[in-house]
Amino acid sequence: MSTKFSKKQPQRLSSSTLSSKKKKQRLSIPTRTGEEDDSRVSSLPDSILCNILSFLPTKEAVATTILSKRWKPLCLSVSTLDFNLYNLSRRTMKTAADLSRLVNSVMLSRHDTLPIQTFRLKCCPFRIWDADDIIELIISAIQRRTQTLELNMMFIDVHNNFVSSLFTCRTLTVLKLKNLTIREDIPQINNNISPLKTLHLETVFFVTHTHLINFLLSFPLLEELEANDVLITPPTIFVPKKADKVKCLSNLVTAKLSGNELIPLFLLSGAHTSLIIKLTRPCFVEVPVFYNLTQLEIFSDLKLQSWPKKWIWILEMLQNTPKLQHLIIHEEIENGNDHEEEYSWWEDPKIVPECLSSHLKTCLFRNYRGNKCELQFAEYVMRSSKVLINMTIHCACDIYLNAKFQMLQKLSLCPRDCKFVFE
Repeated sequence: MSTKFSKKQPQRLSSSTLSSKKKKQRLSIPTRTGEEDDSRVSSLPDSILCNILSFLPTKEAVATTILSKRWKPLCLSVSTLDFNLYNLSRRTMKTAADLSRLVNSVMLSRHDTLPIQTFRLKCCPFRIWDADDIIELIISAIQRRTQTLELNMMFIDVHNNFVSSLFTCRTLTVLKLKNLTIREDIPQINNNISPLKTLHLETVFFVTHTHLINFLLSFPLLEELEANDVLITPPTIFVPKKADKVKCLSNLVTAKLSGNELIPLFLLSGAHTSLIIKLTRPCFVEVPVFYNLTQLEIFSDLKLQSWPKKWIWILEMLQNTPKLQHLIIHEEIENGNDHEEEYSWWEDPKIVPECLSSHLKTCLFRNYRGNKCELQFAEYVMRSSKVLINMTIHCACDIYLNAKFQMLQKLSLCPRDCKFVFE
């Protein structure tokens, strides 16, 4: 007698039952509450919390003091003070007054021995304080061992006390100034060496070139200089004296210049590594000898202005950079006009620049358009360079394919010993 065992069929669940189970599963996923999030943040050590607060504008950092008693000393220990008061209007003078009190209260609440790593201030004096009050506030910050000072001052005229504080501060290593005017004579401070390493100037006005030169020379240890639209008001023609030409920033490593008026180049002749020049109008600045410069970048953005001797000036730069190893020429697309080829002038020098005969390794030409002088310059560099490894030419993006092919044919005929790349 045999016994048959029937297999039990699995029970099928309806779609409604499955959906209800999924809902229960979703509902059962644990969620974090706001209190748990707060406890996780509060469990972080003070040093990390201070670092987080340093990335916030000071107004927002101060707002964290309402969280608990622990946050108040943390806020006052933040190494970065960032006050952005630029967007205030005359209709919000009440808010402006509150922010004015905030700046002073934060400064006064900090312990005198606590250094300021970065002090950043952006404001318009006509809306908040008188200019003198702002300057006094900045001087107070400098005296608290500030290391980095960044100011956007909406064309405030600064006086001697402010400039003297910059020169005599023993901790200031980075200075960034924007939209202000230095009208007073630069004070001569004996036996003082400023430790400043980095200086950025953007839309900063000086009364004379002498003021500008004395200001820069007051930072003898300067290594990085960036100047964009450093202007002389009223504009004057500068003719340097013989004694001026021997002055330079001897510790300078890199310099970047742009704007309508360039800083006198003899001040930068001691640059050890890199010089970047953006030309926005014809340049008639005398070119000194850069004995140690190894990298040169020249950006030409003349906006259709005529400068027949531009390539002669660039050649003069090569003649005065005997140790140059890397050269970049960047022609803005707007310069591709019908008159440039007609008026530009090129002439092979009688003596090959020393950098071409013994040091230049790479040359990059951006936005090449195949104009007569551009072709002559590229051919001269390839023909005259003895140790050149790479010659790279990037064609302007609006050039048609047939025109590119013709440019490549002309350049390929030039004798060379380097690798040639045309893109």
